[in-house]
Amino acid sequence: MKKFITNNIGYFAMLMAVIGFGSGPPFVTLALKEFFIIDLLAVRFLIAFLLMLFFCILMRVDLSIKVVGLKPFLMGLLNPFLVTLSFHVGLLLTSPVNGVAIISTLPLMQPFVAKIFLKEKIEIKVIIGVFVTLIGTYLLLTSQFKLGVGNYLGDLIIFLGMLCASTNEVIGRKFMQTKVNQLSVNTFQYFTGFVLSFLILFIIWPNSSFEYTYHLELTPSVMAALTLSFITFAAYLFYNYALRRLPLGRISLMYPLTGPIGATSAWIVIDAEINFKIFLSLGIILIGTIIPYVNKKS
Repeated sequence: MKKFITNNIGYFAMLMAVIGFGSGPPFVTLALKEFFIIDLLAVRFLIAFLLMLFFCILMRVDLSIKVVGLKPFLMGLLNPFLVTLSFHVGLLLTSPVNGVAIISTLPLMQPFVAKIFLKEKIEIKVIIGVFVTLIGTYLLLTSQFKLGVGNYLGDLIIFLGMLCASTNEVIGRKFMQTKVNQLSVNTFQYFTGFVLSFLILFIIWPNSSFEYTYHLELTPSVMAALTLSFITFAAYLFYNYALRRLPLGRISLMYPLTGPIGATSAWIVIDAEINFKIFLSLGIILIGTIIPYVNKKS
């Protein structure tokens, strides 16, 4: 049992990260009803950074830049800052279900990116799984357009965010497998997101709605923003741990689970319409996700 847990703890961590990534977009849609984009970024990153800092102090983690270097700042620029920013902008235009479906396109690029930069072998099961997953993703997106909740520009913006996520994973993969402390890396990532969002908030975009957040009335949008902060904190903590334990191709193939998770979250949180075609496409996405793990020796 202990050996089983040790061999699969990376997959469990990535599953928890995927649950966080998938459940987040409906809360973004709800929060943006009262928050400007940059306000929501600032609140999310500030709370996540403070949580990370608290755990670092509690566990006496060395936060010296000499120890971690500058890579966490670059990683923080790409993800969570640019990835989250693209999601927020995209979700102003398109539906949360589309948003989480686009995350499912990561398997299209990730194993090949890993092959080029990390020399990881591409298994035939991975290619088959990617193909099946993309069929399900296509069906999911077209069903949303027929419901009148899709938007090509919003989808494109979110897809560009996924390119940032792919680049971040290439940078972070080798780095997270070194002896650098995971908590310190996460802390500097959120610190970067926090600083960038507040610079935009107070210098580039001073006429925002941030004054509203001082009142902290527990409206549904404020509750959604607070929930997002904790989701962000937990998801990226699990995600960076998974980067340390799993090949990049395996990590990317778990992203399609965000589709079913996101659709369920959208239905619960914002009462999004879910029809048979959506269920069918989600089932295909799940099958595509499972294929690469059939007869996995580990």
